[in-house]
Amino acid sequence: MKIIFLCLMMTLVFCHIQPDIRSGKVKSKGVNLGGWFVVEHWMTSSSVIWEGVPEYYHGYGEYGLMSYLGHSVGDARFEKHRQEWITEQDIAELASYGINTVRVSVGFWIAGFDKTGGSDWKIFAPNGLKYLDQLIKNWAVKHNVAVLVQIHAAKGSQNGLDHSAPPVPGQSYWAQYPENVRNTVDLAVFLAERYKQEIAFLGVGLLNEPSGTTDEATLKQYYLTAISEIRATGNDCILTVAPLLYEQDPDHFNDFALKEPHVWQEWHKYLIWGYEDMNEEQILNIGIPGVQNQLDIWKGNPIFIGEWSIATTDNAPFASKESFKSFGDKYRDTITSAKGGWTYWTWKTSYDETQDISQRNAWSLRQLLRNGWFTV
Repeated sequence: MKIIFLCLMMTLVFCHIQPDIRSGKVKSKGVNLGGWFVVEHWMTSSSVIWEGVPEYYHGYGEYGLMSYLGHSVGDARFEKHRQEWITEQDIAELASYGINTVRVSVGFWIAGFDKTGGSDWKIFAPNGLKYLDQLIKNWAVKHNVAVLVQIHAAKGSQNGLDHSAPPVPGQSYWAQYPENVRNTVDLAVFLAERYKQEIAFLGVGLLNEPSGTTDEATLKQYYLTAISEIRATGNDCILTVAPLLYEQDPDHFNDFALKEPHVWQEWHKYLIWGYEDMNEEQILNIGIPGVQNQLDIWKGNPIFIGEWSIATTDNAPFASKESFKSFGDKYRDTITSAKGGWTYWTWKTSYDETQDISQRNAWSLRQLLRNGWFTV
């Protein structure tokens, strides 16, 4: 029995997809598990965490939500949410469609400590880490899926948006206080070290969509410090670096960290913001080719499209199933030319069970795949 067990373990180790993605042999073809460890009302509105919560807090993010609920109510609600929002069945299902990677958003509070002495992490519901452990150490191994853990909400907020859980709505304080930046370095090192030996662990996304008062100099120094401290432990996991949100183009960061192995440049490419006035023909003939051109002329580290979707504005509805599928195929092929691959935003949202193409939810890859409206 011992020999059989060892052989089984060797098969799991040597056949898992993650090392091939890390080495560049295989591209990521993945999806985000959004709304699990960092909640946003628009996509998790059916969750128990929002029951009876005033609308004011809907756009506040997790900091505001837990400030309102308090631990006496919020902890139990978040426990239930984390148990139910993503389950092993979700991982099995997405893997069955050929998805090989999941990008998992986490907040600074998941570590359960702050070496800089702050207490903001105590506002949040505890015990999220056990679910991340279960994903990386169990489900992702069993279903042959690589996991990129991505810092979505840094201490102080790197962009002031609800998905970064700002202590003050709309305000970003991350770069203004050295202890915030240091906390984020500590978090990145903690995550990389915790999962260093796990076969399904692909790496760490070092920061999501920095903007607001975040400046480029602080951002670059943070990345270099985090990379250096993680590499000093002998860890060669993938590390993604994102430029300022409004500088995701070939003119920025193209010479950054070029000598660092296994560093990917992360872009988010949606055909919504900045494309509001384009109709279907313009999206197909200007919008998508524009993204392709950026990918073609990029000269830096491998590009990883950490977020994208085939959601569009009302000016470009692609209302028929045929036109929608054709558009989706074309944009998917463009995104797939990124050397590091991609992860779609997102796997699921609340109330996305409809099978009516006129009521499709292009933010939910699960819905699109189940109904045959998109293929990976």
